[in-house]
Amino acid sequence: MTDQPAHDPPPAPVAPRGLYAIGSAGLGLEGLVLLLAVPAVISLERGDVSALKVGYLLVMALLLFLAAGVLRRPGGKAFASVLQVLVIAGGLITWPMYVIGAAFGAIWIYWLRLWPRHAGRSRSV
Repeated sequence: MTDQPAHDPPPAPVAPRGLYAIGSAGLGLEGLVLLLAVPAVISLERGDVSALKVGYLLVMALLLFLAAGVLRRPGGKAFASVLQVLVIAGGLITWPMYVIGAAFGAIWIYWLRLWPRHAGRSRSV
């Protein structure tokens, strides 16, 4: 009888820290763009802008900042993905949101596609 050491299963693959940092930075940048879009939307409407439009931009910006902070937590990627859809849907409220949402949505999809490439690599947290 030979003594063979018991082998633990390998740990679940996780993405490198840099990938989380890029995602968080992208979400933060998107939130900043939405904050900077508020004066543009006000001038686009020639000063006759509803509180709904400005409020939507501000709430979405705050939620994007929140998503950047919780991206590493369970459900963080799903939460941020839902926000991307809501930013694009904001085009129903004010049309520039279609442009902002499409641009950042494409970047977000690219970022999500990076995950399988890094899933097989191991790292230390």
